[in-house]
Amino acid sequence: MLQSIRDRATGVFAWVIVILLIVPFALWGIQEYLGGGSAIVVAKVNDVEISRNALNTQVDRSLRGNKDRPEGSALVAYRRNVLDQMIQEEVLHQAAEERGLRVHEAAIAQQVQSNTAFHVDGEFDQQRYEELLRYNNLVPAEYQQMLARNLVLEEIVGGIQQSSFVTASEIDQMQELQNRKLNIAYLQLPIKQYRDAIEITEEEIKEYYQQHEQNFVTAEKVILDYLLVDSRDIEKELKFTDEQLRQYYEDNKDSFVTPEQRQVAHILAEIPGAKKEDDVAAAQKRINEVYERLQQGEDFAKLASTESDDAGSAAQGGDIGILESGTLDEAFEQAANQLGKGEYSKPVRTEFGFHIIKILDIKPGTNKLFADVRQDVQKMYARQQAENIYLDRKESLYNLTYENPGSLDVAARELELTIKKTGWFSRTGNKDDEIAGDRKVIDAAYSGDVFANGNPSRSLNSKIIELKAQTNDASERVVVVRLSDYQPSKSQAIDEVRDEIRNTLLNKKAGASMDADIEGYLKQLREGADMEQLGKDKSLTYKAAKWVGRNESAYDPALLKAAFKAAKPEEGKTSYASAKTLKGDGLIAAIMGVQQGEAKKDDPSRNFMGQIMQRMRSSEEVAAAIADLKEQADIKIFDSRLANDDS
Repeated sequence: MLQSIRDRATGVFAWVIVILLIVPFALWGIQEYLGGGSAIVVAKVNDVEISRNALNTQVDRSLRGNKDRPEGSALVAYRRNVLDQMIQEEVLHQAAEERGLRVHEAAIAQQVQSNTAFHVDGEFDQQRYEELLRYNNLVPAEYQQMLARNLVLEEIVGGIQQSSFVTASEIDQMQELQNRKLNIAYLQLPIKQYRDAIEITEEEIKEYYQQHEQNFVTAEKVILDYLLVDSRDIEKELKFTDEQLRQYYEDNKDSFVTPEQRQVAHILAEIPGAKKEDDVAAAQKRINEVYERLQQGEDFAKLASTESDDAGSAAQGGDIGILESGTLDEAFEQAANQLGKGEYSKPVRTEFGFHIIKILDIKPGTNKLFADVRQDVQKMYARQQAENIYLDRKESLYNLTYENPGSLDVAARELELTIKKTGWFSRTGNKDDEIAGDRKVIDAAYSGDVFANGNPSRSLNSKIIELKAQTNDASERVVVVRLSDYQPSKSQAIDEVRDEIRNTLLNKKAGASMDADIEGYLKQLREGADMEQLGKDKSLTYKAAKWVGRNESAYDPALLKAAFKAAKPEEGKTSYASAKTLKGDGLIAAIMGVQQGEAKKDDPSRNFMGQIMQRMRSSEEVAAAIADLKEQADIKIFDSRLANDDS
């Protein structure tokens, strides 16, 4: 069962597990989590203690990289939320242990080996594995314990999810809701008008900067020196004689031929889309009867015209033209390629149904003349020669940079390469730079001996890094990097962020002013004011009433979402809702009528909707199961110890 859960733990399924468990396994340490000894305990789940050190560790890691870190009472509330998540995970884990759920060591090893975060050049790399664990303050044994815990929890959650289902009537109700329409009109309040009416003073900017100075810091950045070996560059260096190209052509003549052409006909007994067993059996019976008639001497073309379910080819005696490799079902092509001219096959099953295939004509392939393919010959020969040189240079680059780890100079001189530099880039990289935009380069730049704690004089050469392939590019590229310069994170002066602060304050004030107007307009409308007249009086954009569905492209999604969440209006009355667009404009919607949707059995989206509902149902059942487990458990939370002090 565990393996099946692992196989299915992708997409929405994996998302459900992560959201419900909220367990950042790659960050927590088991021993930290369990606490023990004289550590201050913030909670107990049955007999298991959760220490304040464990809580501190998780809080710090969950806030890593956040500019707006909570403070005071907000921080205490945040810590309580994190603690609740830890308690939830522990309750699940104890339930799994009670049920005797275990994971084999081989499964844990497989998880470690298959994790691409630990791969270098497509293979598991022990050194990278240990480096990443050290970066997260973990050791291998501890990390493997967490993996085992993760797998067991996924199994217990998966078992609950597999038991959930939805009925056809529930899907009908959901379709009716999805297909519902509303009769709405609306007003739009442009945020620009509010921004234009606001003045931000220098004093306000200074005050905001002083209150949020900790948020205005630059990201740490690096510049790398690097040596690049690129098969494209090697190809450009190569020169060829006509004799070399002719010899390559003669040695590889089979690569320069006009492919054989087979003109194909078929008779099809189609299987309906549902592919029910009775339909499959009926189609197979029909095609077998046609095959027997062929065996008795009846004409293929006549049978195709009367018996084939492919109306387009039936009118041509079954002729579907020249067979092009890769355009038809694999089973169809394989059968067709085994026939001689004039021969027909036994019935062949494909996704469309059962076919009898006949070869009407065969035109054999012919060799192309050297003059006609000279350009292709040169391209193929150049690629072959460049590949050989590339592999030699790659090996030399590896050896020279490994034997001289403190410099790229020796390798550059021996291989006649130029040491190049990246621009400045942070831990998020630079998507516009093929070197600094590669994830493996970024990881190397900020870890291990390459980063050397930001000290270029102590930086060592990286391993050979295989760069990601470019779109529609068959070239190969490797790079070796080392730290050239480092810029630590630093506070930004007020002059650097003045415009950012002004924009923030403008948005904040404009939003507050708009919110006040929206509340006032809603009050007037509910007291009987006419929406269109209100729009004219306040110089607002008004859109007249129209029946709309949930996904009308002509309407802002925020408006539709708010309107469909609003209370259903009573007969002859109007209900109202408000929203904001992504640009910040305000919206006030008037809902004057509701048109019930219709459930459609033949709707192509019905099956997908059922799958989504099942996933939602399974999420609800997992949440309910967790709530039940928590109710049964003996959980004690020491709120007075949540603050990070010694009390």
